[in-house]
Amino acid sequence: MNKVDRYIGMIILLIPTLCSMGQSLNKSILFPGNKKAAICLTYDDGMYSHLSYAIPQLDQAGFKGTFFINSANGQNNVAGWMHAAKEGHELGNHSIFHPCPAGMGWPKELETDGYTVEKILNEVKVTDGILRLLDPVKSYRTYGYPCNNVFVGGKSYIEPLKKSKLVKYARGGGPQDKAIVLDYQHLDLMHVPSYIVTEDSEADKLIAVAEKVKLSGGLLVFQFHGVGGQWIKVSNETHIAFLNYLKANEKDIWVAPFKEVIQFIDKNR
Repeated sequence: MNKVDRYIGMIILLIPTLCSMGQSLNKSILFPGNKKAAICLTYDDGMYSHLSYAIPQLDQAGFKGTFFINSANGQNNVAGWMHAAKEGHELGNHSIFHPCPAGMGWPKELETDGYTVEKILNEVKVTDGILRLLDPVKSYRTYGYPCNNVFVGGKSYIEPLKKSKLVKYARGGGPQDKAIVLDYQHLDLMHVPSYIVTEDSEADKLIAVAEKVKLSGGLLVFQFHGVGGQWIKVSNETHIAFLNYLKANEKDIWVAPFKEVIQFIDKNR
């Protein structure tokens, strides 16, 4: 056997090890404070229950959340959202009218089936302007796809949204069992998955999911809606208990706004 053949044989033997190392590198990232995992707490639709309950509870626990606001709702309490932004909570873009696919109970004029890419991008642009009046950040804002839907008129608007430079990072939805991010190298920062918190979820269920995140060293974006009332709600007791769990596990879990966490991953993956 000549030298070339021996080298080829050695490489073939090392392939499983090299693949394993590659997977490990893809899945590992060192979060601030040497924390094992990261969790983002996001809340959709700019509800009054966020201002009345979720934000005070977050402040009590010492955490900052991300609130994806569709401006048709956000304008109902300008002073409240301005104060939330000043306190360090992130105000994200959620379009103007929150269009959704047909069959979800939306008025026909707000069904994405009849939307164009230009129309949805105009909504994102207008909402960005409104949010800058509430929270005059100098950099880009993040986006939450309404109804976790990335299609308008049968076409994905992920790439057009990225090219528009209206936002840099965006949150989608996806199956609950695939929401934990482990492979940062291949994470699409314009379509980050999230764990959609269902109606009346109990604290034990949310804590069990967070434990999986901690043990796996991954990232998980929680997607809440109502807190203590309104739609797709969890109770105040559930929300507080979950925040208490996160507080007790601060040594291992980094809890920060969506933009801060995804920006960190973008720079360090």
